[in-house]
Amino acid sequence: MKRMNNFKKEFSRYPATYSLAIITLGVWLSQFLANGVQATEPMNLFHFGALFGPDLIEHPTHLWRLVTPIFVHIGWEHFLLNFFSLIFIGRQIEDVFGSRRFLAIYLLSGIFGNILAFFAQPYILLAGASTSLFGIFGAMAMLGYLTKNPSFQAVGKQFAILIIANLVINLFQPAVGIFGHIGGALGGVLLAAPFAPKILQSKISEIQKATFFIIYLVSAMLMIVLTIMG
Repeated sequence: MKRMNNFKKEFSRYPATYSLAIITLGVWLSQFLANGVQATEPMNLFHFGALFGPDLIEHPTHLWRLVTPIFVHIGWEHFLLNFFSLIFIGRQIEDVFGSRRFLAIYLLSGIFGNILAFFAQPYILLAGASTSLFGIFGAMAMLGYLTKNPSFQAVGKQFAILIIANLVINLFQPAVGIFGHIGGALGGVLLAAPFAPKILQSKISEIQKATFFIIYLVSAMLMIVLTIMG
């Protein structure tokens, strides 16, 4: 009973992080319930919502495939790393941005990462929450630059180093979708201003907020159109 009460308190404090974690876990378990040991075969990943470029090119109405890969994973190591990164780091970032803004950045930066991966490698099969994780890291890295707040600048540098270190590691892992990670980080950078924490809203001009969000929307749409039409 005490553990349940503690979880309820944790959930009420970090509703976005835990909701995303529960959905991610649910999808992962569903992959195995539906397909057993073959859950991570390419065709089964595709049926569960992984991004497969040729399908999106042939069926432009399948734009939902830019969202669903965030919750689909390719293997146990892939899932566990993203799942626990979301829980342990996500809570810290949700504390800063607030639940709704954190959720928006997580989903929209994940979508942007998937779009950039699709644009750079149109025939890719892509899945995983890492595009979104890089997005929330990128948003944190950007806050210090935007607000000139010394505390956020210090934290932002740590997240910038985390992003760079991970991207360098990705260079030696051919199976990892580095373009998705780069896109996720860029998405988070662009979304930090329009979805800035309440306490920092006054530090960022309305022009900055609008400019960054317009850049996000225009570049996302251009990449989709150019890839599908090209």
